[in-house]
Amino acid sequence: MKKSISIIGFGNFGKLAVKHLILSGANVLVTDVENKSQEAEILGAKFVSLEKVLQNKIIIIAVPMEKFVETLMNIKDKIKKDSIIIDVCSLKIFSCNAMEKILPKNIKIIGSHPLFGPQSAKNSIEGMKMALINVRADIKTFNKVKKFCKSLKLKVIITTPEEHDKEMAVSQALTHFICQVCKKIDINRVGLSTKTFENLMDIIDIVKNDTPALFNNMQQMNPFAIKIRKDFINNAKELDVQLGSK
Repeated sequence: MKKSISIIGFGNFGKLAVKHLILSGANVLVTDVENKSQEAEILGAKFVSLEKVLQNKIIIIAVPMEKFVETLMNIKDKIKKDSIIIDVCSLKIFSCNAMEKILPKNIKIIGSHPLFGPQSAKNSIEGMKMALINVRADIKTFNKVKKFCKSLKLKVIITTPEEHDKEMAVSQALTHFICQVCKKIDINRVGLSTKTFENLMDIIDIVKNDTPALFNNMQQMNPFAIKIRKDFINNAKELDVQLGSK
């Protein structure tokens, strides 16, 4: 029997998730604030109402972080007992705390963060990293989700909200900050480029299309981001002074 999985939020990541869930053999129901029934049909999913997606036992929330709490408030009284809620927010202290606080006690909660997106995983998700956090689920359920992720050939990393956000302050917030600065000073590819420079430009090409909301969220909602950002800026200034003005 095929797994039946629901996704709330049919943006860029929701579409990526649908593609790979369909390939895994799952039946997928999706919903969104906009009518995207044609796009869903093309990918092999069925676009339905919010009430309909909540009938499934496994529900993935893939809405923007600024809409996350609102979404939880909208569904908290409509979810079936023993449903499994999985979020894909890139900041886990925020999302895990919100889910644990808002969702009923009879709902199983697992935090996840796919460390890839539509651009970085446009060809394949094999070998990509997936962070998983057991917020409020029995070990059997959590292990089933972990096993399913591994069946997609993802590299599963079990973590905590705090450990996750500390590491994301470096690997995500700082990286995107540096790339946004490069974008602001209009750094582009050049003919006489080194391999290192090409690698930098590849990263800039991936993150340059971040929405302002996404960039602000990863900088302002991660409690560990400001320290690493300030450390970088202060050390850049010190290095500039050491190099002198000549």
